[in-house]
Amino acid sequence: MLERFARAMREPATKRHWAPQFECASRERIRDIQHEKLAAMLPYLYEHSAFYRAKFKAAKLKPADIKTLADLPKFPVTTKDEMARDVAANRPWGTYTPIDDKTWRRRGWIIFSTSGTTATPRSFRYTALDAELWATTSARALYAMGVRAGDSALTCTNYNPHVFFWSIHHAFNLMNVAVVPGGVPTERRLQMLDLYRPTILVATPSYSLHLAGAMREVGADPAANSIKKVICGGEPASGIASTRRRIEETWNAELHDIYGCTEAVPAGWAFTCREGLKRDPVATHVQEDLQIWELVDPDTFEPVSPGERGLTVVTNLNSEGSPQLRFLVGDFATFDYGKCVCGRTFARAHGGFNGRADDMLNIRGLKLFPSVVEGIVRGFDTLGNEFQIVLETEGVMDAFTIVVETSAPIDDTYARELRARLEAEVIRQCELRPRIQIAAPGTLPRTEFKARRVIDRRRTL
Repeated sequence: MLERFARAMREPATKRHWAPQFECASRERIRDIQHEKLAAMLPYLYEHSAFYRAKFKAAKLKPADIKTLADLPKFPVTTKDEMARDVAANRPWGTYTPIDDKTWRRRGWIIFSTSGTTATPRSFRYTALDAELWATTSARALYAMGVRAGDSALTCTNYNPHVFFWSIHHAFNLMNVAVVPGGVPTERRLQMLDLYRPTILVATPSYSLHLAGAMREVGADPAANSIKKVICGGEPASGIASTRRRIEETWNAELHDIYGCTEAVPAGWAFTCREGLKRDPVATHVQEDLQIWELVDPDTFEPVSPGERGLTVVTNLNSEGSPQLRFLVGDFATFDYGKCVCGRTFARAHGGFNGRADDMLNIRGLKLFPSVVEGIVRGFDTLGNEFQIVLETEGVMDAFTIVVETSAPIDDTYARELRARLEAEVIRQCELRPRIQIAAPGTLPRTEFKARRVIDRRRTL
């Protein structure tokens, strides 16, 4: 069945939509597709995954007991911790994967694993069919951004197994978009930008700004470059207004997001469309014919009411290697099911996915997402692109320090003024009084992949 859906998306159907039969389907048709795929996926998962078979039995359920979307909450949410324990007991793959050694030897494509930033790294074996599904899925997303045959893309990655970059690379191949593999140092990427003049830059938001800074250091202007679109993944981008403005103004280009996770939605499952960029806040489409999306209460995991904010839970209907059932992705979102101005009928996450529950900090009894601090810092034009949140224990209290760097050297008088303004803005938005430490330009570390901006040195009691 997955092969049939993949075949229907190997080339664009119209000038505006890659697969309008899915992207612009009625809500009723989307539900019918979800039910059809769910009916095929559940027995497959039950038969081939000991992990999920045990979860079914513990819940006193059989696959036939879940017939519709309304039945899904009967099955318990699947968490990263469960998978980590499964891997520890069943190395190296765990039993959550339905791919056995025989299938892997016959049709294996590539191995991806989680970063291990929030739990034990978990590995996933994806097949040749998954490679095709990834390409068509991400092609739909890129097409919605205005990417077309004849574009060329510089992909800023060292080509380690990173789902964001690999899914986009395969989609570019399908779309006849030339790829400039930028798996090289920053200095070489600058040369590639100058020599090959790509129209698309693919990078994490942090690295896109770092690359622009490196261009300025050699006397080039990123805003005068050939780049027309910056496509980001790995970190929030367009949903943080000040980050979006900074990247778009820096490159004089449109900023787009592709968002996913290694476990359940590795290809371009969520994306910004070109028409939606003109709306505020920017909304991110989720490809509902490929996954079933739920929003749940962060404490009870019960479904929230329509229009309420909740944590994302996904059932992946679009994978042979990783068809996860009710996997807790763990991002806060609010969904709008109204039709977008672009014509797509997929649900949209207003403001994107900016607050992951795993990233949430508890400081002096108050909850804080690092993305809020990022939005504040990026709103100061005199500050550079990098920052750090440093948490320490002083006595019985949390000490909360924000380290920033300026974009150019400043004198002591202006530093005191800047420190006061930044402190006041953090207090206003976060209700926490921080210490502000201003560092010289270029002091804080840069990274090609996900930036590590929280340093937690607090004592645990």
